[in-house]
Amino acid sequence: MKSKRFTYSLLSTGAILLTLLTPWLTTPAAPASAATGTLLATFYGNQGWAMSDVVGLEAWQGKKNAVVNMFTNWCSQTKTMDNLFNMQLNNIWNNKNVPMITWELYLCGTTPNDVEVKAAAGTYDAYLNTWSTRLKTWLSGPDAVYGTSDDRRAYIRLGHEMNGDWYPWGAAMGGNSPNDYINMWRHVRTIFNGKGLDAAHVQWVWNVNNTDNGGFTAEQYYPGDAYVDWVGIDGYNWGASESWSTWQTPAQVFDDMLTRTQAITPKPKLIGETASTTSTTAGVSLPAKSQWITDLYSYIVAKNIKLVAWFNTDKETDWAVFGGANGDCTYRVGHTTYKCYNAYKSAVGSASFIPSDPGNPRLLTDAQFAGQ
Repeated sequence: MKSKRFTYSLLSTGAILLTLLTPWLTTPAAPASAATGTLLATFYGNQGWAMSDVVGLEAWQGKKNAVVNMFTNWCSQTKTMDNLFNMQLNNIWNNKNVPMITWELYLCGTTPNDVEVKAAAGTYDAYLNTWSTRLKTWLSGPDAVYGTSDDRRAYIRLGHEMNGDWYPWGAAMGGNSPNDYINMWRHVRTIFNGKGLDAAHVQWVWNVNNTDNGGFTAEQYYPGDAYVDWVGIDGYNWGASESWSTWQTPAQVFDDMLTRTQAITPKPKLIGETASTTSTTAGVSLPAKSQWITDLYSYIVAKNIKLVAWFNTDKETDWAVFGGANGDCTYRVGHTTYKCYNAYKSAVGSASFIPSDPGNPRLLTDAQFAGQ
């Protein structure tokens, strides 16, 4: 597989925070039980800076997202952390979505290819201690007291897709060992555990790519059940958008790695990133993408996957189902018209897909948050 999508970094200090629309809430269909349901998630809203787009998406699809995925890095600059803990996470939470923090081991400047080795050795402990303390403060909610009814929640998706050859925290780039990644993961978890950050507040997501690239298998990177709460898989239908890619069904994208991760651990499974192109060998096909969307969400239910996040941003190709370059419908919010896919609205409208509960101060039940 060729190089992965470019990394999303925090916006500069000059970023202008969009004014959030007043959160709406229609009366939703009765949610599925935690035992059978799947948390509805998306990557959208520009890392919490453009939540008005998420508001539009939710108004169109007719339900809240339980989770919004975002990306941040290991830059130790105070402004970077101020943005994250004072603005971005608040923007997501205030829209009644639980943030999933995709935490990439990219430093402020050049990132060494043995960054995971250095992290395991304690090189970045000052940063990790500051970051975890600030996270605990954010999780404590408006009353600033940890362990009370207004506490918040977050998922941490640390060092994802380590079994690929495109990120410096994977063994392939630095000539390192998967054990170095495991040591890094366990070291970070130990610091957080020492702060009293429990599973009711933070769930840790170990997230692999759907294929191994770079000479090491996903299984070699697993830190162990004591250090992981969820197992995630990223996978895309690239169709004919790249010279090396072909059209794949959801089963072709996910079956192999899902079977393998199920053999590693019974921990709940999630799809951290997924999407489909419209690019086929016959040209652009909106019906083909629409069918893929329908098939994906049927697959998610059939395989008892507990959370699914659509990557709703056009990057390498037209991944988006709302607000992208293509679609078979339109939806207008104020002066903005979004292109959309009816198949997505129909699929996620099923009671099998669980929204957040704005009436619950913590948005999800403990069981839903833990994928139970």
